[in-house]
Amino acid sequence: MISFLSHRAATLAAAVTILTLPSLGRAADFETPPVLRAKDAAPAALRSGKGFRVDPRVPTNGLTTVFAIESDSGTFQALGVQTLALRESEISAIFQLDHDGKVETFVKAVRSTAIHPLESAAQMITNPVQTVQGLPGGLDRFFDRVETGAQEIGTAAANLNADVSASGQQLAEMSGGVAANALGYNLELRQLAKQLGVDPYTSNPVLEKKLHEFARVAFTAYVATNTLISIAVPASITITGTNVTRDLIYDTPSGDLVAQNLAALQTLGASDDTIQAFQQAPGFTLSLRTNLVAGLQQLPGATGATDVVKLATGALTADLALFLVRALRMQGQYQTQVAPISSLTARGTIVATDMNGALVLPAPVDYVSWTERVAGFAQRPDLAAPQRGVWITGRMTPRSKAGLQALGWTVREHAGEQP
Repeated sequence: MISFLSHRAATLAAAVTILTLPSLGRAADFETPPVLRAKDAAPAALRSGKGFRVDPRVPTNGLTTVFAIESDSGTFQALGVQTLALRESEISAIFQLDHDGKVETFVKAVRSTAIHPLESAAQMITNPVQTVQGLPGGLDRFFDRVETGAQEIGTAAANLNADVSASGQQLAEMSGGVAANALGYNLELRQLAKQLGVDPYTSNPVLEKKLHEFARVAFTAYVATNTLISIAVPASITITGTNVTRDLIYDTPSGDLVAQNLAALQTLGASDDTIQAFQQAPGFTLSLRTNLVAGLQQLPGATGATDVVKLATGALTADLALFLVRALRMQGQYQTQVAPISSLTARGTIVATDMNGALVLPAPVDYVSWTERVAGFAQRPDLAAPQRGVWITGRMTPRSKAGLQALGWTVREHAGEQP
C-alpha cells in the first residue's frame, strides 16, 4: 500500500512537473522582447557624452539590448552594454581626432608632408545609419548547433605565412613607404591607439581611417604622436580584456603578434587549415584573435580548444567575434571562481563541462526573454546534463528565469565583467 501510494505520488509529481514546463507549442507561453528605457538599460555615464547620445528607447531581441548611438560621426548600433562602452570609446576617439586634426601642430605636420588634410568624420560617411551596425539578429547563431566553420576552413588558403606578410605589406602601403618602414609605422599606430584608449586594429571603419591618417602624418613628418594629440586617456580594456593582453596588443608589432598567435594555436593542436581560416575570419580583428587565443591558454586542462577555434572561423561580424571572446573569458572566470574546466564544446556557442561533470553555458547578454528560440535552446538534447547552469552578464525576465529553472538549469545573473 505504501509502495502504491509512493508510486502514485511520484507519478502525480511528475505530471505536475510536465504541466509546469514551458510548452513549445503555444504562442501564449512566449514573451515578446520588450523595449526598455535607456536609463534602465545602461549606466548614466554611457547614455550621453561629448559628441554622442543614446536613443532613450532600447529594443531587446530576446537575448540582449540593442542600443542606437546618435553622434556627430553618424549613427552606431551596439548589441549589449559592453559593446555600447566599446562603441562610445571609439566615438570619443573620433571626436578627439576630428578636433586635433584642426589644431596648428597637426596642420604644420601635414604641410611638411605630401599627405592631404584629414576629412572630418561627417565628410567620410556616405550612409551614417549603416556606418558601424551590428548585424540585426547577429547573435542568432547562438541558438544553432553549428559545430565548425567547415566552409571557411575548406576555402582557406594553404599559406600560413600570408597574414604576416600581408600585414607588413598593408602597413607599408598605408605609411607610403617600403616594407622596411612598416615596423616603424605600426609603432606609431599602436602608440596613437594607446593614447586614445582604443583598438589599433579596430573594425570601426571611420576610426580605422582616421587612426591611419594620423599615424601616417606622424610617421612621415617625424613627429611624435603625443604632440599631435591634445589629451591622452587610460588604455581601455573594453576590447583587450585584461591588462596582459592589452599590453601585448599595444606593445607588440603586428607581425610578431600574428606569429605568436600562430605558435599558440599550433601548440593547442589546431590544424594548419583551421588556423588559416581563423586568421581570415571577417569578424575578428588582430586584437580579438589575440584575446581568443589568450582565453584558450587560460584553460590549459580543457579539451576541445580546437573546436572553439573552428567555430570562430565562421564569425562573419564583430558582434559574433566579441560574443565568443567574452563567452570564453567568462569560462575562465568560472574556472577561477567555481571549478576547473575539463572540456569545451562549440556548437553555436561555447559550452564547458567542469571537473565535477556540471555543464556551464556562459552568455555575455543583457536581457533574456522567454522566446520560442530560447525555450528550444534550453531543451536541446546535446545540452542535457544532471547539473547545468547558465551565466549571463545581464538579467532575465522572471518568465525566462522560471522557464529555465523548470527545465533544470541553474541561473546566475550579473555574472562576469561589467563595463
